[in-house]
Amino acid sequence: MEIMENEVEILVVDDEPAVALAIKSALKFCGYAVLTVPGGDKALECIQAEPNRFALVLTDHNMPGLGGLALVKALRTVGYPGRIVILSAFLSQSVETQYQALGVDQIVSKPFHLERLRLTLERALNPARAVA
Repeated sequence: MEIMENEVEILVVDDEPAVALAIKSALKFCGYAVLTVPGGDKALECIQAEPNRFALVLTDHNMPGLGGLALVKALRTVGYPGRIVILSAFLSQSVETQYQALGVDQIVSKPFHLERLRLTLERALNPARAVA
């Protein structure tokens, strides 16, 4: 599928195929173009190959190989210019603090409601228009 110039593309990173498919379907319903990858290693490859392709990376935390925290650190190291949102079932306060220190844009808990996810992504993509 060819991505239109004005269409926002999101990279979804989740090692659970059913979860990745559900998120992809939800985001496509909201009008986003979506590519899913099964882990942080593949996500980093995508970003390194095309650093400006994705406006936002939506990643799980707990994944084999390069997990969410390591992925965010790597994205910061390579200078990824887009937004980063963490979507995870449970994060300790310590891990949330580490993500915040890395400047992630939002953290969302699983399970999520589509409307909440949509609003979170809007806030991340358009911080100047975000409502407190």
